[in-house]
Amino acid sequence: MLKLTKAKNTEWLGNGFGSSSAEWVVKGFEHIAVRKLANRWFAIDLNNNDKIASSFEKAHLIEILSSKIAA
Repeated sequence: MLKLTKAKNTEWLGNGFGSSSAEWVVKGFEHIAVRKLANRWFAIDLNNNDKIASSFEKAHLIEILSSKIAA
């Protein structure tokens, strides 16, 4: 099972702007970012900005990434 490490904490942007979400990367594969955009989770290769996988749940996305990285 893959583990995620926090690359950037949640940040308060001020009144009227809300907050930005935390940024996550895959431990051992720091070029793969895991982000939540709207209501979906995405795994993105930061080297070439390609989408690797997506899911509605973070746990399911990690399962998909685990199988893709192991292959």
